[in-house]
Amino acid sequence: MRIGVIGTKWGLMHVGAFRAVGAEVVALCGQHPEHTREVATRQGILLATTSVRELCAAVDAVVVASPDALHREHVELALDAGRAVLCEKPLTGTLEEARALLERVRTATRPCAVNFPYRMLPPLQALRAWLSEHPAHHLVVTVRNGFVPRDVVEPGAYVGRSADFGGLSHVLDAALWLTGTRPTWVQASLAGRPVHTAALHVGLSSGAVLVLTHAASPEPGLHGGWSLLGEDWEAGFSGGYVPAREGWCVSPVRCFESGAWRDLAPGLEPRPGAREPWAEAHVETARRFLALVTGTSVPEGALATVREAATVQSLLSAAIASEDEGRRIPLD
Repeated sequence: MRIGVIGTKWGLMHVGAFRAVGAEVVALCGQHPEHTREVATRQGILLATTSVRELCAAVDAVVVASPDALHREHVELALDAGRAVLCEKPLTGTLEEARALLERVRTATRPCAVNFPYRMLPPLQALRAWLSEHPAHHLVVTVRNGFVPRDVVEPGAYVGRSADFGGLSHVLDAALWLTGTRPTWVQASLAGRPVHTAALHVGLSSGAVLVLTHAASPEPGLHGGWSLLGEDWEAGFSGGYVPAREGWCVSPVRCFESGAWRDLAPGLEPRPGAREPWAEAHVETARRFLALVTGTSVPEGALATVREAATVQSLLSAAIASEDEGRRIPLD
């Protein structure tokens, strides 16, 4: 299958992922002609272009890894060309754009999915299977993010170049996917303009509550801790990007039940001679996306749908409304 990638930065992760599963990456689209040609030459990609339409004409499926503000436009152009689409998170820059794109996808002739790699990490897949028989009452998640700038002040501008406060959509999708729930309300406190630190309480359709802090940190990397609590059990893990290890590390998933702790799933870490875990998650995304496009069976929840990604966007939008109005915001 011929793949075209829009985006010369994070798009390169997808170039390697699709090649790893046997697809041909034949086209690369970027914003700047000379830079796009340089990257395409270095990656051995034949077509380098600044035209999304030209890229679509040369491929069977499109990966949209362009800047957040361009996601809706690029997904729509690819769908209009009759191409299958894999879009990077967040789906769009605003809830209004997400709703419009959802309407467009309903009439599309080819599949469209959204990339949330947390779903591809084996320890989290094992935890999700266990949680299907252990309903959670609370999820407590704390993420310290060294990639979010803290020194930018733009009064009134909640969203800068990142439409999800520097990666919060990853965490929100993972929480909803792990528990098989949808959000019903949110109360939020947002610090920084654009937002660099968010504290959210989110009501879930199961009656559980997600307590989430996503905070800008001076420490390089991404460091997260997850605790899930039920009637008579607890489960949890930690994980994130560790610069000193040059990759993603996830601890073993452990649970406390019947008075004792035990391992539910082994952890992940970079190993010599093996693909880095986050890169491997993208390979699994590519594998499942190709299966979706070719009509092969794909496990339920294997890839995020546009509707699920739009739900995450609705949460981000409601968080802004909650900060503005100082109250809990109900969600449809």
